[in-house]
Amino acid sequence: MTATRTREISSLDVMRLAAAQAVMIYHLVFMSWAEEGARGIRAVVGEPVIFPDAVAWGSLGWVGVQIFFVISGFVILMSAQNKSATEFLIGRVTRIVPALWFFTVLSALVLLAGGALTLSELTPRFLRSMALFPVGPWVDGAVWTLVVEALFYAAIFAIIRAGMIDRITTVALAATGFNILFWWVVLAGEAGLSGDMGRQLAVAASSYKLRVTLISTNCYFVVGATLYQVFMRRAVGVNLTLFLINFGIGLIATYYAARSSLGVAQYGQTPFAAVAVWGGLTLLMSLCVLFRVGSSPRAAQFATVAGLLTYPLYLINQITGGYLLGLFFRSGLSPVLAVILTALVCTGLAAIFALVLERRMQMQLSKVLWHCRRSIPVLREA
Repeated sequence: MTATRTREISSLDVMRLAAAQAVMIYHLVFMSWAEEGARGIRAVVGEPVIFPDAVAWGSLGWVGVQIFFVISGFVILMSAQNKSATEFLIGRVTRIVPALWFFTVLSALVLLAGGALTLSELTPRFLRSMALFPVGPWVDGAVWTLVVEALFYAAIFAIIRAGMIDRITTVALAATGFNILFWWVVLAGEAGLSGDMGRQLAVAASSYKLRVTLISTNCYFVVGATLYQVFMRRAVGVNLTLFLINFGIGLIATYYAARSSLGVAQYGQTPFAAVAVWGGLTLLMSLCVLFRVGSSPRAAQFATVAGLLTYPLYLINQITGGYLLGLFFRSGLSPVLAVILTALVCTGLAAIFALVLERRMQMQLSKVLWHCRRSIPVLREA
């Protein structure tokens, strides 16, 4: 990927950081007191402070995850260009594993120190998180989204291995056909037009099983992938049509995800707010990419740093962030100041990891994987 091409999509890195900040605010001002159960952020905060006036906007931060999925569809397809399957897979593993392991260890220590989990309770969660096991619970609830990402990487790996990366529009067309059929059955089931199976599918549409297997979430990745194809001016008419169809499906998928969200199910918020936020931000992001907004060298430098901060910030904000929030609450700070300080500290710690430690860890892991590739079947070239 050339420096010019990187600058042209710098707005994606800025949007990615904004999405991570939205998820952090969701955790700090909403889930820190509204979360059900006592094994996540609610447990490490201790005695929480309730922000009832923040429910309307704070409970929407989870939409940042759906924004991440769209950006991944774009960026991962771009990163797959002119790479072998082995190069792609090693690149993805070295990108996600060092931070995952580092912050899983940190979160585990925080949970132990805070007394939220015993060692026997923590151990299976820890092992599941380190291995990206698809079934939770994990040390940090955010791991489920990494499982979804990993399955998308696996799909792209299989496409490269099959020699179809240059025919990604055909793959997107097939995925779009599946999405149209799936969501038609869901909507028909909602309306009582497709019998028991349709009703059951409508109920399950926002379930974890359908999200993690990409059945109800692949539309977000297809939106990003077809946006990349339009950006590269490849079969623009076809890809723009697929983009618009999957964008519409994404609105439906976001509505169903919103219906099962805590803000809607327990606090009476409207699911259409999340739909509007996801739809508006996705269109804004797409226009920024297509019109090369923020492609100046100075803007690109900021965007590069923003992009590096995003993943560590996403991993640190819930458990470690919740623990810090509780400390600041108990120190006597006002609730608003405690949230602001926690967000700043989490962002600073993410920056230190991203700019000082992460690259070194990635390089070492990459060396190990390249050295061992002949003894790992999946890394051998076909």
